[in-house]
Parts: sequence; C-alpha cells; structure tokens
Amino acid sequence: MRFIIDAHLPKSLAKAFANLGHSVIHTSELPAGNATDDNDIISVAADDGIVVSKDEDFYQSFLLYGKPPQLIHVKVGNMRLKEVTDLFIKIAPKPIDLTY
Repeated sequence: MRFIIDAHLPKSLAKAFANLGHSVIHTSELPAGNATDDNDIISVAADDGIVVSKDEDFYQSFLLYGKPPQLIHVKVGNMRLKEVTDLFIKIAPKPIDLTY
C-alpha cells in the first residue's frame, strides 16, 4: 500500500510519510506533475493507494462513487506548509493505522 499526496499538500509531507516507513508519492512526481487530473490520481490509487488530499472534489467523489477507494481528507484550513507537515508527523500514525 502506498500514499499519494495531492498537490494541495506540501511535498515535505510525502517525505514525512516516507520517514515513517511508508511508500509514498507526491503528485509533483507524476508525469503531469501537480497538474495531474484527479481521475489520473484515482487511477494511480486504484490498486493499493491511499489518496491524501485537501481537495473537496476527492471527498465528494469518494462519498458518491467510492473513488478513490481510500482517502484521507485533510481539513486543516489555512496553515503554513511546515505546520501541516508537523501536524501530520504528530498525528499520522492514528489515521494511517486505521487504513491498514
């Protein structure tokens, strides 16, 4: 299982997940980078991925269609990128453990 970190979240968050021992990719690393279409991100996540996103579109798609199959929807409002990363480092083990 791997995590796909969406463009609305900092690349440093992907590094934090990797440091916790998880397989992770940030959308900036995909061929179309942060301009990758949501459907393409869902395709990347289809087999064994968990999308981590602030994007409300992913949340609505998850509720209505079950796509992506696994989602961590981040609702933190406006925070500095470092604050978002620090928050995940602190709380990530709980939501990550729930996904396995």
